[in-house]
Amino acid sequence: MTIAIGTKLGRYEIRSIIGVGGMGEVYRASDPKIGRDVAIKVLPADFSADKERVARFEQEAQAAGALNHPNIIAVYDVDTQDDVLYVVSELLEGEELRQRLDEGQIPLRKVTEYAQQIVSGLSAAHEKGIVHRDLKPENLFITKDERVKILDFGLAKLSEPGAVATGSEDHTRKALTNPGVVMGTVGYMSPEQVRGQMTDHRSDIFSFGLILYEMITGRRAFQEESMAETMSAIVKEEPPEMSESNPNISPSLERIVRRCLEKKPERRFQTASDLGFALESLAMPTSSGANLAEAVQTLDTPATTGRGGWRERVAWIAAGVLGLALISLGVASFRRPVPIAKPVRLFVNPPEKATRFDSAKISPDNRTLAFIATVEDERQIWLRPLGSSTAKPLAGTERAEGVVWSPDSQFIGFSAEGKLNKISLSGGSATTLGVAPVGRLSGDWNRDGVIIFASSGKGIKRISAAGGSVTDVTTVDEAQGEVSHSWPTFLPDGRHFLYSADNRDLNKQGIYVSSLDGGEARLVLSTDGRAHAVEDPDTPGEGYMVFIRQGALLAQPFDFRQYQLKGEPVRLADQLQTVTTGVSVTENIMIFAEGTLDQRLTWVDRSGKKLGTVGPVGTYGLRDISPDDQHVAATRYDEKTRKQDIWLSDLARGTETRFTVDPAEDSWPTWSPDGNRIVWLSDRSRKSGIYMKAANGSGQDELLFESDNQKFPMHWSPDGRFLLYREHDPQKGTDLWILPIEGEHKPYPWLSTQFDESSWHGFSPDGKWIAYSSTETGRSEIYIQAFVPGEPASGAKWPISSGGGTMPIWRRDGRAMYYFDTKSKMMEVEVTLGSKIVAGVPKELFDIGPLRADMSRAWSMTGDGQRLLFVTRAEDADLSPFTVVLNWMAELKK
Repeated sequence: MTIAIGTKLGRYEIRSIIGVGGMGEVYRASDPKIGRDVAIKVLPADFSADKERVARFEQEAQAAGALNHPNIIAVYDVDTQDDVLYVVSELLEGEELRQRLDEGQIPLRKVTEYAQQIVSGLSAAHEKGIVHRDLKPENLFITKDERVKILDFGLAKLSEPGAVATGSEDHTRKALTNPGVVMGTVGYMSPEQVRGQMTDHRSDIFSFGLILYEMITGRRAFQEESMAETMSAIVKEEPPEMSESNPNISPSLERIVRRCLEKKPERRFQTASDLGFALESLAMPTSSGANLAEAVQTLDTPATTGRGGWRERVAWIAAGVLGLALISLGVASFRRPVPIAKPVRLFVNPPEKATRFDSAKISPDNRTLAFIATVEDERQIWLRPLGSSTAKPLAGTERAEGVVWSPDSQFIGFSAEGKLNKISLSGGSATTLGVAPVGRLSGDWNRDGVIIFASSGKGIKRISAAGGSVTDVTTVDEAQGEVSHSWPTFLPDGRHFLYSADNRDLNKQGIYVSSLDGGEARLVLSTDGRAHAVEDPDTPGEGYMVFIRQGALLAQPFDFRQYQLKGEPVRLADQLQTVTTGVSVTENIMIFAEGTLDQRLTWVDRSGKKLGTVGPVGTYGLRDISPDDQHVAATRYDEKTRKQDIWLSDLARGTETRFTVDPAEDSWPTWSPDGNRIVWLSDRSRKSGIYMKAANGSGQDELLFESDNQKFPMHWSPDGRFLLYREHDPQKGTDLWILPIEGEHKPYPWLSTQFDESSWHGFSPDGKWIAYSSTETGRSEIYIQAFVPGEPASGAKWPISSGGGTMPIWRRDGRAMYYFDTKSKMMEVEVTLGSKIVAGVPKELFDIGPLRADMSRAWSMTGDGQRLLFVTRAEDADLSPFTVVLNWMAELKK
């Protein structure tokens, strides 16, 4: 049934019919609300009774609507009217690829251009778990500006990212095609589609290979007299040689097509991003002027799903021949060409005006460097392609901590304000996957779509790259003296992984190997640092373990079959900044930051002018000023023990005293209101515990409360009866709790919502109010709410900040509050306390950017609000560049 011109579907008015297909009719329509023309695909009312057709139609809308990519048609809306289902999408001007093919053979330059765009769109769809399953020239549209758009996800199969053909239905979302039922278009099906077997993203790669073959040769790869004969040819025969129809085709391009058209999925390109890399290599020049695409000759060896596959082998070659292009990564320059057989060392400098520069990670395809930098008070992830001279910030990663690459190098995972997120490099906003530890993220991402990460210094957790619940992978064995597990990294098989285990028995402390499938973990290496194991692309099953021991970087031969070390370690670097960057390594490239992190505790006045420093140069964490402004309690990191301890500075005498002496991690010191006691956080009992001791160091450490969840002491109530602390629950997020100092020390939640709450010096001087930050508006803002002992927060709350706010501190007289906005501006707000709160307009005091302050270490203030204390980079210490070593294994093979 054709819909009459002028009919309205929702707010859309039908203008004309565009075409008719197996999944419905397509119309041109007007959208008066936006003032644009759109395309509307409808499923006629008389087909609505066909539940399978309706379900497939709705699945098309769901699949396409989940995608946001320049090479995939944009879906705006989906709705039902009078039993007519319809989906609204962008209106395209141009022609189908089928029409372009019917006009004659396409020039090879255009073939490559179109192919790259198609693969780019497929890669984005596959990353979302969407398989097209009906890729053909009729579903590829070329716009007037020569942009290729993928159409019609009506047969799309929604599967969990990383699902493979041998997986069960439990690994997929609802799929509308049952095993044994043939779906798709004959002539562009994969062998597994023809057989009615389960399919995955590699089926699309086969279909793409058929389209690429047709664009090159001008004829179909498989076109027999009958449907049955065509299907048989797809399963059993090879297409004619392409050079017979197009003698100008390069051997490299022909190898790419042949790899796409392998009968067995495991012998094809394993991801669309792999395929995209090969296509881009066709036009990538080498330092000698030859075509880098000739490196694709390694495709003659079978593809694998591990990290030692063809893509990495090509990238290994590319890393050598792109030496000249890689000069742009840093200030290094070369007077003569560097031989490929030798390691190449260069440097990456921080962005201009950066005050933070760390967490460097090279992408698995060896093409892009990601790192975290703070520039003009904005902390976010930056990307620097290896062939580019500049780095650019990745929008949507504000306040990021830690970087985890997806195996196809198309997505980045990161933590921000207690949430684990992922974001596409092609654009769009970040997606929250679940709850993650507060602070720097350490983890890895395998090809099955599993992300593992360290949880609050305890066991290793896992979560799907599609989001969902967080589950345990390892459990800290307290009976064996274990304190924490951290820094997990996958081995090439994507099932086994390494992690660092901290243990009170030094003989059991080190790097362990474990598996997602369970089983007992095994000690591989005794060390105090973290490790990566990298397979040698030239010798499958063998490679090197790269690890840190007492700040030095070493590499030692490693057997991936037995998961054990061989030979002797070789020292690669003497001193690494392990607190911030550690090491990032692939088969071809190694990145680390050398030297030490030189910081100072620095005083500034209300205008941001530096007034002096406290203590020696070192690596500092959080700190607190005593109520009488005469002492400072600060966390300092020891490069030798690799632990944090608390030190007390006497400001009048200029002396220092070590406050904690146990071998555990001790941090977050908070003074009591009378200055006689200090509470702090420690993991000494294998849990996250809050301890207390006299500030003069006398007496025993008293455990007030401990639990598995990560917690952070915030502030002591003025009467000394209660401690406000922040607790991070892996399932719920971050909430504020109250811990009674006296009595049974039984804590209770003060503010627990679906949002993340935090504080700093939250108690008002009169003890009747608490200032805190909450993400309920989508960003962190400061609020004040009444505090009643023994009761959770209730009643009215008053907003204090505007434009974002974190880490609030009260002035001693209770008439003003200070905090930082999202641009790291120090803000002051006048406050009047009474039966209700009267807050003034926030006023900017200064920008902390010029201070080179590390705001991840927080801040403190004297009671009169005249002096502020920050962790800043030492005056004579610039941000260290990243050291980049290309072809690093060559040095070990001498």
